[in-house]
Amino acid sequence: METNYFGPVALTKALLPSMVQRQRGHVVAVSSVQGKISVPFRSAYAASKHATQAFCDCLRAELEQHGVAVTVLSPGYIRTNLSLNAIAADGSRYGVMDETTARGRLPADVARDVLAAVGGKQQDVVLAGLVPAVAIYLRTLAPGLFFRLMASRARKEQKPKDA
Repeated sequence: METNYFGPVALTKALLPSMVQRQRGHVVAVSSVQGKISVPFRSAYAASKHATQAFCDCLRAELEQHGVAVTVLSPGYIRTNLSLNAIAADGSRYGVMDETTARGRLPADVARDVLAAVGGKQQDVVLAGLVPAVAIYLRTLAPGLFFRLMASRARKEQKPKDA
């Protein structure tokens, strides 16, 4: 929560008075697809990103009258070395490339889309492939089906405790 929510909120609150005074500005927050849908075994991360999404949704309504735009970027997996450099629970380097990250979007493609979204003052931008985008709509339009699919995914990903 400190990194994904409280940090961006504190920074935003520090900068907002000057934007409101000038009657212009643009708040850009990085959330995640998991700020819109929650997948198994990512509960704390998803909660922090849902909080970021909600904060920005409220802020957007509150700041519109002051000429301040709010954009929320919700990327999916991006092909980076994040999982290779991640720290495991025991403090050691994780050192494994996650399949989902390896299949993620290229950083240059994401950067291009971010620049276009921010330049166009889009409000809510999903930067992910077709499957995550469909999952977001499925969560809203058919929540029962969505949660059954997530439960099935959890059963498949569940690892034995002694593994």
